[in-house]
Amino acid sequence: MISIELLAKHMAWANQEIYKEIKKLDPKVLDYYVVDKEWTVRTIMVHIVTASYLYSQRLQEKPFSKIEFDIESPNLIDDLIDALKNIDKDLIEQSYRKDEEVTFETSKGESSGKVSVILSMMIFHATEHRAQIVAALDKNNERSINLDEYSIFGYLRDNN
Repeated sequence: MISIELLAKHMAWANQEIYKEIKKLDPKVLDYYVVDKEWTVRTIMVHIVTASYLYSQRLQEKPFSKIEFDIESPNLIDDLIDALKNIDKDLIEQSYRKDEEVTFETSKGESSGKVSVILSMMIFHATEHRAQIVAALDKNNERSINLDEYSIFGYLRDNN
């Protein structure tokens, strides 16, 4: 049976690998979008990291806080990759926890959820947004990133 731990490790690997691939492309790809001009590749990449940070904070029952990035920085992708390394390490550590109910602050007040549900939500959230990124690239005829290469099979192939 596949574990939350393995899924969290796959998520961390896939995020890192896709960010590295995007970094190799022309910086103009960061402004590509699918339908909504506000959801560019750049915005989605930042969103994945900031959401991961919030989920990590929730799992650790830390006070609500935000992580911010200079979205116009020429080092944005490097900054995001560095932040993900630490955040994903924390998320993977949470996968070893007992599946207990945790209480956390959100921007709208106090909430709670089971560790497994919060981790699962984070994993699916990142997966959905990676697909949006690749769709935005594809819409603009940039087809160098194939999501099949970043599936769980790709992770197992590269990490076993």
